[in-house]
Amino acid sequence: MQVSHNHVITLHYQLKDDNEAILDKTYGNDEPMVYLHGHRQMIRGFELAIKDAEVGEKRSFMVMPAEGYGLRNVNNTQRIPTKYLKHEGRLSAGQSINVNTDNGVKPGTIIKVGKFNADVDMNHPLAGKNLHFDVEILNIRAATEEEVSQGRVNGNGDCGGCASCDN
Repeated sequence: MQVSHNHVITLHYQLKDDNEAILDKTYGNDEPMVYLHGHRQMIRGFELAIKDAEVGEKRSFMVMPAEGYGLRNVNNTQRIPTKYLKHEGRLSAGQSINVNTDNGVKPGTIIKVGKFNADVDMNHPLAGKNLHFDVEILNIRAATEEEVSQGRVNGNGDCGGCASCDN
């Protein structure tokens, strides 16, 4: 079976930036990542790069900003009353926060903090970055009708029996 639309994919990955700094990974963790392919749960460039991969296959690839989190928009800042920001403790420049928007919760980064407001960069933290992935496909299974209709994997992330997590 190959990675394709409406398949549940279980994999390990490592994500680096252009400077080889590790940004995220599942290798070494107890749980691999499980997602429904073709339902916008992953960035477009990631899904394109692993399309047609098979169980056991390893791939290394780069996703450019246009196929990832987009280019940085220098005008994508907002002044937000601090009482509406989800955070613990004192706000400070450079801090990552979550902002409630009309389109759901979005990540933001504090640029400047005032007495009652904060200037927030609403670009995704990975916007404008080349993303370097190392991926290993652990399991592929057809999604259930319910998973396809809901657009997500059901249950506790059951990967369908990969050796990595003994499910």
